[in-house]
Amino acid sequence: MEWLTFWRGIKSGVRNFFRNGWLSIATISIIVLTLFIINAVFIITLIAKNTLEDLQQKIDVNIYFKGEAEETGSRALTDMVSKMPEVRNAQYVSKSEALQVFKEKHSKDEIILQSLEELGNPLQASMSVKMENPDAYQGIIEKISQSQYANLISDVDYYSEKKPIIERLNNIIKTLRKIGVVIIAIFSVIAVLVTFNSIRITMYSYRREVEIMKLVGANPWFVRLPFIVEGMMYGFFAAWISILISYPFVYFSSPYIASVVQNVNVVGYLHTNAFSIIAIQMVSGVVLGAISSFIAIRKYLKI
Repeated sequence: MEWLTFWRGIKSGVRNFFRNGWLSIATISIIVLTLFIINAVFIITLIAKNTLEDLQQKIDVNIYFKGEAEETGSRALTDMVSKMPEVRNAQYVSKSEALQVFKEKHSKDEIILQSLEELGNPLQASMSVKMENPDAYQGIIEKISQSQYANLISDVDYYSEKKPIIERLNNIIKTLRKIGVVIIAIFSVIAVLVTFNSIRITMYSYRREVEIMKLVGANPWFVRLPFIVEGMMYGFFAAWISILISYPFVYFSSPYIASVVQNVNVVGYLHTNAFSIIAIQMVSGVVLGAISSFIAIRKYLKI
């Protein structure tokens, strides 16, 4: 009997949803807009995060060795640094290797190449260090300066020029997240209010049926269930529409995003995490609808 009551409640909720027509369309549209805003904030944050990570990957410190420094000591220092847990990679670059790279970089500049022929090799051997965390560079430099190999070092090309850019970008990401949370909260409240009013209108339209059910002693949940189902259906359909709108939008805008920000494959991310994204959308939509229904029921359905 309980299952029969439950099933009838669901059928009644579905029937109410389709009977309301334009009211259902208007409510779904607001929830779709809310979910689309959530998607947009997520994608913007993802792009900014990948940009920051890409920039961090390109940051390194070049430690230059004195001209008279023995290669054995320079390589020993490189080995020591590469074994530090916070170091991702440490590579020794000899004078000849540095010269070869320099020539390749300026292969079309005849003046520079001719100058090198006359001067010989003015470049220094160096060590390129990349860290797992850019904030750890200063600590590594201090460790090197206190080691037994400190006398081999002539100069350190620190990443101080890039550090402000990273910090600025990191602050932008944090600000975007805060703004995103505020925008999502505002649109979520709007979606809840619109759905709340839709459920209230439905209650008013079916007030006589509700009164009759009360008089005959219907189970309170049998009276409430159709309105809960109706609210959840608003969210369910809104979630699917949001997904159907968001994917083409991301797909066609992806080439433009890739042209501006390298190493960001938004479409690939959507394909890889399709199940999770759809699940989050569905849960968000249904929860918004359910919350609105419960609020309306508690306020206007006195049973």
